[in-house]
Amino acid sequence: MRKIKQEIYFPIIIGIHFLFWAIDLYFYTGEFTELSSDTLLFGEMNNESWFNFSRIFGEVLSSWVVTVFAANFLMATRARWIERIFGGLDKMYLIHKRAAIIATVLIIAHFIFVPRDLTAFTPGKPLGFYAFILIIIGVIVSAAPPLKKKIPYHKWLNFHKMMGVFYVMAVVHGIMVNSLIKELPITRIYVLGMSLMGIGAWFYKAFLFGLFNKPHVYRVSSSKPIGNEITELILEPIGKPLSFKAGQFAFFTFPKIRKREQHPFTISSHPMESKLRLTIKNLGDYTQKVDQLSTDDLVLIEGAYGLFSSKYAKEKEQVWIAGGIGITPFLSLAKDIYTHKVNLFWCVNSESDAVYTNELVNLAENNPNFYYSYWASNNTGYLTIDKLNITDLESKAFFICGPEALKKSIIKQLKEKGVKMTDIYDEEFTFR
Repeated sequence: MRKIKQEIYFPIIIGIHFLFWAIDLYFYTGEFTELSSDTLLFGEMNNESWFNFSRIFGEVLSSWVVTVFAANFLMATRARWIERIFGGLDKMYLIHKRAAIIATVLIIAHFIFVPRDLTAFTPGKPLGFYAFILIIIGVIVSAAPPLKKKIPYHKWLNFHKMMGVFYVMAVVHGIMVNSLIKELPITRIYVLGMSLMGIGAWFYKAFLFGLFNKPHVYRVSSSKPIGNEITELILEPIGKPLSFKAGQFAFFTFPKIRKREQHPFTISSHPMESKLRLTIKNLGDYTQKVDQLSTDDLVLIEGAYGLFSSKYAKEKEQVWIAGGIGITPFLSLAKDIYTHKVNLFWCVNSESDAVYTNELVNLAENNPNFYYSYWASNNTGYLTIDKLNITDLESKAFFICGPEALKKSIIKQLKEKGVKMTDIYDEEFTFR
């Protein structure tokens, strides 16, 4: 499964972008002139040619920002074909978040460098300033860890949706002000096309998504605490059941908790089972309310998503490493049939936290190719690859799901041991 990761995504976006600019500037013979302009830090420009650093650099930055935000809105539509390109919705959201931060830095640089025309007033000028301020505030609220922890998820999500409005303001600003882009045919078409794509994607997600993606309706069959602040929900369908694959997740709405708020949870049951099982740990303001659910409460489900599947490496022996609640996709995957050996290691703080040990032991006893053990860090210290005593690492495939610190540590150790990144599959632990 070779997909576009951020290491590939950003160079592609930047490369295409600068290629169009280079071609247009090379052939440009127009007479765009800075009749009377000023910049934030570099003073005024009078009767100066278009061929100046501030003009070109400032507009290159702005058109790159338009492009990146447009791609972000497209990724937010959760389209299946886009998910396949990026290797899963979790990977898309990671790129989405980092791209927005980078674009915000670039929009600040645009504000500093781009010359502002002083010959005439247009509504586009104040509109651009307001868009600039609102986009920065929006990204800070959306991405800054201290704010994310303090702001309830549903309020954070509602504000995040306003980024589309700020983006429209920025695009209108670009159309109304005097710019070199309007003189360059390839770049103009590219930026305009990306702008329309971004606005269309945001409009679809904000206003039309629900019309084309009707949720699956389920009811709570049972709800029970199983220890370690984990609640297990069993859901049964009302009408058409959800179609999903082992290891996937979906977005769940519990109207009893909040009517319009979705949260992603991995499905810990197997696709062949008639009911869905969710394994939810109390990690925040929303998940701590899951234990309030009772029998017959309605559940709305959108999905399924994710490409965290062992099928991409079934020709190899596999090593699965789960951290805490990261066991959930493996609970489903463990019930598949494997022709090669699979080793599952579950990292927990203490033995009592391994609440699914009996289930996994039973699966191992009935499947000669499946092996399971838990790793209690309070007794044996932190998990390392050396402590697993696995031989011939380069010939195996590794699947990792858990907290970011665990994942980074294990991946670093595997790379140091000579394991290729093409044999390492991971699932992002959080979207927010």
